[in-house]
Amino acid sequence: MATGRRYGQGSHLGWWEATVLACETIIGGYRVVLDRTAFFPEGGGQLSDGGTVGMVQVLETREREGCIYHFTKEPVPVGERLECRLDWPRRLDHMQQHTGEHILSWAFWSLFGVENTGFHMGRELVTIDLSRPVTQEEMDAAEDLANRNIWENHPIRCYTAAQAEVEKLTLRKKTEKIAGALRIVEIEEGDICTCCGTHVNHTGEVGMVKLLRQEHTKGGSRVVFLCGGRALRDYGRKNQVAMEAGAALSVKEEEIPEGIRRLKGEIAAQGAALREKGRMLTGFIAQEMLANLPAGGRMGAVVLTCQPDLDAKEAKLLLNRLVETPKTAAVILYQTPGKEGGEGRVCYLLGKAADSPADCKYLCEILNGLYNGKGGGKANFAQGSGKLLPNWQETAEALRKML
Repeated sequence: MATGRRYGQGSHLGWWEATVLACETIIGGYRVVLDRTAFFPEGGGQLSDGGTVGMVQVLETREREGCIYHFTKEPVPVGERLECRLDWPRRLDHMQQHTGEHILSWAFWSLFGVENTGFHMGRELVTIDLSRPVTQEEMDAAEDLANRNIWENHPIRCYTAAQAEVEKLTLRKKTEKIAGALRIVEIEEGDICTCCGTHVNHTGEVGMVKLLRQEHTKGGSRVVFLCGGRALRDYGRKNQVAMEAGAALSVKEEEIPEGIRRLKGEIAAQGAALREKGRMLTGFIAQEMLANLPAGGRMGAVVLTCQPDLDAKEAKLLLNRLVETPKTAAVILYQTPGKEGGEGRVCYLLGKAADSPADCKYLCEILNGLYNGKGGGKANFAQGSGKLLPNWQETAEALRKML
């Protein structure tokens, strides 16, 4: 079933009448065919239009095997002539992004000879793929030229040209693989390119183009950008973030980078001071443990302690302070939380002074048995971890009785 395509005759047609040729039930809704339509079907990098047919909302529009389908949640009566209306804010957004893409691609091409090798319009971001990586200076220059072209408000003409006429045009992209008449989008004093999409009538309607970043791709680069209303909303969000960040740092927006550097310096200094106090506190804890240490048996003097609030670094620091004392060994147990809601683990570190008779490897093997764990090492140092039992601290007392 052939559908008359009115979107190619003028992008600003907001409503029209059409006869429903077919309404087919599909999974999740209906697929409708009209005798004529101005709903643009997704293609050429551009998203599809939406709107209404009668009182029924058109969610998406697709072209398959030459037929244009309008996807709806509700059925529409076949044979009836109904009023169709575009979701105009959606159409305007798509036109701003697509025309902006033409202008930006032309800017890169005219300034630096960089070719556009791909275009994608997403619901949030828009991208063009370029034939080579570009520098920040080139991005700035292309953005500046594109915006000047927009603000000069040049007229844009969309028309169909025969092959002979097309060959006379200075096209940004060559069309050797396409035969016959072609649809041309021509911007006065700017881009000339073949295109099937919808566009504004004057460059000024694009509003502005803002480049966000460059992502390197194989042999080229991908430039992420926004135009028109999207660019304005993006600026508004980022300006709000900047205002809140400035208020939090007690600085003006333009002073935020320096404020962050200053804050990072202060945090680093406080962290160093806190670590030093931690070392001092660990020393006091070690002294208290050693002061109450019994003489010990065949393993000599062994400090056995369960520390549920320590992390791995703190446990290692405490171990090192304890084994600084001659003829002393230490066994430190602590717990670690499970990842993503999983079960935690009980961890153990074992060490000794050079003249201690203790065997850390042997003691680690005993702990492996008590906690169904894994670990090992040498006579002077060992470590491991096992199942975090509810009574893991009481379980450690079994080792104390063996010392």
